[in-house]
Amino acid sequence: MRANCLALQTGQVRPVLQCGGVVMAAKALFARTAGTQVMIKRFWGLLLLVLVLAVTSSAIAVRMTATPFLMREEYEAINAQAKADMLALEAKLERYKAILDILSYAPPVHGVATGAQNQGEALQALMQQLEPSDTVSWVRIYDQGGRLISHTSFAETPMDPALEPSLDILVARTNHADQAKAQDLVLSFSPQGFGLALAAPIHEGGQTHGAVVAALDIEYAAVLTPHETIQETFVVSDGTAELPEHAISYPLSSWDLTLVSIPDTEAVADAGRQLVTSTISVLFVVLLVAFMLFAALGRAALVEPHRRLERQKKSLSELAAVAKRANDAFLVTDADGCIVWTNPAFEKLSGFTGMEARGQKPGDILQGPDTDPDTVSEIREALRLRRPIKTEILNYKKTGEPFWVSLGISPLRNEDSKFYGFMAISHDVTQERAQREAILAAKKEIEHQALHDSLTGLPNRRALDIALSARGDQAGSDATVVRIDLDHFKYVNDTLGHAAGDFVLCDVADILREETKSEDLPARVGGDEFVILLSAGKSSEDGRVVAERMLKRIKQPKQFDKKTIRVGASFGVASTLDGLLPLDDLIVGADAALYEAKDSGRNTVRLYTPQLHHTVQGRRSLALEIRRAIVNEEFTPFYQPQFDAKTHEIVGVETLVRWQSPELGLMTPNVFLPIADQLSAVDEIDALIFRKATQEISALRKQGVIIPKLSFNVTADRIQNPDMFLDLPKQSETGYQIAFEVLESVLVEEQSDLFNFSVDRLRDMGISIEIDDFGSGHASIVGLMHLQPDVMKIDQQLVLPLTKSDTIRGLLKQIVGMADLMGLKVTAEGVETWEHARILTDLGCDTLQGFAFARPQSGRDLFHFAQNWSAEQSLRHSSK
Repeated sequence: MRANCLALQTGQVRPVLQCGGVVMAAKALFARTAGTQVMIKRFWGLLLLVLVLAVTSSAIAVRMTATPFLMREEYEAINAQAKADMLALEAKLERYKAILDILSYAPPVHGVATGAQNQGEALQALMQQLEPSDTVSWVRIYDQGGRLISHTSFAETPMDPALEPSLDILVARTNHADQAKAQDLVLSFSPQGFGLALAAPIHEGGQTHGAVVAALDIEYAAVLTPHETIQETFVVSDGTAELPEHAISYPLSSWDLTLVSIPDTEAVADAGRQLVTSTISVLFVVLLVAFMLFAALGRAALVEPHRRLERQKKSLSELAAVAKRANDAFLVTDADGCIVWTNPAFEKLSGFTGMEARGQKPGDILQGPDTDPDTVSEIREALRLRRPIKTEILNYKKTGEPFWVSLGISPLRNEDSKFYGFMAISHDVTQERAQREAILAAKKEIEHQALHDSLTGLPNRRALDIALSARGDQAGSDATVVRIDLDHFKYVNDTLGHAAGDFVLCDVADILREETKSEDLPARVGGDEFVILLSAGKSSEDGRVVAERMLKRIKQPKQFDKKTIRVGASFGVASTLDGLLPLDDLIVGADAALYEAKDSGRNTVRLYTPQLHHTVQGRRSLALEIRRAIVNEEFTPFYQPQFDAKTHEIVGVETLVRWQSPELGLMTPNVFLPIADQLSAVDEIDALIFRKATQEISALRKQGVIIPKLSFNVTADRIQNPDMFLDLPKQSETGYQIAFEVLESVLVEEQSDLFNFSVDRLRDMGISIEIDDFGSGHASIVGLMHLQPDVMKIDQQLVLPLTKSDTIRGLLKQIVGMADLMGLKVTAEGVETWEHARILTDLGCDTLQGFAFARPQSGRDLFHFAQNWSAEQSLRHSSK
């Protein structure tokens, strides 16, 4: 199924769309769920009432049915206990009766009864054997006439005299056997129990000779078993007492005694109540558990469904309001993917009415020829798995007009989690997508510009660095680069203009593209500098072949604005496959090979060879030494004196730099200055030389050697450095003139306002400005007039051929004449012979400098040279 809508996460709501849409479904559900809250309250109230009635009725039923039964059971237990006590007492009495029968036949007793002997001790021993003294209180023996013969006591308490009459009657009956009864006894009572006097006739030879009487003290606790519902148990003679109505009595079968038990009616009632209470409590717990289970089941079966219906009613009401007023398009399908309902926003967005869309599949009416099939497949897969999805898709209106929508689809499930269709929402994102695509295009363009040269369209230095870094991240990777620098390109810009220069650069870029493969990376890394990163596996020899092929094409004449342009190129090739350089130093190696190509005459190709590698390593070592030498102040000033052309007096010195290395010895600038320039250390060396030279010249003045002027070679960049002014002394402080010599190139190059401001500041400090190496470049008269230097120094390349060339002589005469017109002093350097000195003097030069007068020397040597210099002798020598 295909649907164009964003999933609405209301899976618990099942709209009855087949019966008229969401609104009708909501109304129907409202009717079904009316009074839900009232029903829930009534449910819980009725449940609680039923629980109370059930517990109350159960308690009443238990009490009415169980109480008589419990009372009967209690009294039966009391009767059983009383009967058991009666039997126990009767058995005890029978035992004592048996003892008396034994005594009546015992010889000692016969002897005492007949008066034959006094056997009291024997009688006492016999009694101790027959019964413990704690039960038998005393034993008496009477003769036939009823006279007391013997009394043996086993208790500390004496016999109660009040018993004597009763005992006499008992003895009389006993002696007359025909009147005696088995149960004849004398009964007495005490708080703890009762006493019994039992009698037995003494027989011998068929005649009664007397009676033996034993008294027993019986405690109730020793005979009767205590019972929690029996209030009191005691013994009475038959017919001697009037018993309570609720008393329980058991007469002894062989004795004239009755055992009476008085039930504790309150205890019996308490026992019944406790049993009823326990029964009702258990019944309440059982009923409570049953009702709780019923409540839980009722909540799940009745309350929760009504609550869900209430929530569904709210959701449907909100859905109905949203669906009718929303700007987003709603669309609902059944389980087969056919549309069953749409909202007005869908009709406005797509152009299809609800009647037209109903029963259709969304993809059939909305998708068109340019709809992305991958997106359609993604939607179909999500719907097949019945999972939500959100995406963007190109749809078509009824009119055929395409439009983009932000689309999401979500499955619908009822409260039983049963799937029944899909619901979705969508909105038009055509403008947003167009804006986003414009932003992406602009971003790509920015990224392209960040990695490409704006003039030639070639990748730039950053792109090259990224490519080299990526190549280095690959294990076992190699790289070969070709470094290109155009020859005489500056001449094209200076003579034909920058438009011609741009034409040449674009033409060279086209050559690089055409002569390289798609895996190669040609890049413009500077003004007229190019680099080619060859594809992996290409060697330095492959780079040489590519370079020679490109050189051949670059050297060909080019036509621009009806003018012929000729340029050349120098190439340097380096490769990691040669085993000389790691990838990080590959560009440096190619630069070194390029410099060697330029030193070899340009328009050629040079490879980074082991010999060149050795030279580069030496330069690197020298670079480290230069850094150390600056810290140790190993650079020292040398001075070449300058002489007045007419008097040959010393008028100044030019300060030159020398490196006095402890390991390498004394070195001239041509050895270390190019490397120092690459290290950007020239300014540091110049500052060091300036400080040392001013200190030494000032020291010479204190020793009597006067040097009128001290000249220094200074770059244009150093003149613009504000830090330089911090160490500059004024002429009034030194007593001699300080001059800065700048190269002729500053007259050709366009100098900044900062340079002009710095020159004016130097002049204000009393420092003169001199143009060095005039005539070696392409200085203009306008530039010379703009700078207005104090001195013009003629380059030695014009001075050396002076003695052999009339042309040079004539040219120098014109230069001197021009300087006179501009008010400039003229210094000629490179005066190698006295003939040079004579001719330059005749031409009108003011100052002479060269080996004919003196070579560069240290400060100490300058001291001795100045002291020994004789201007007059020099003039005589030059005139010869």
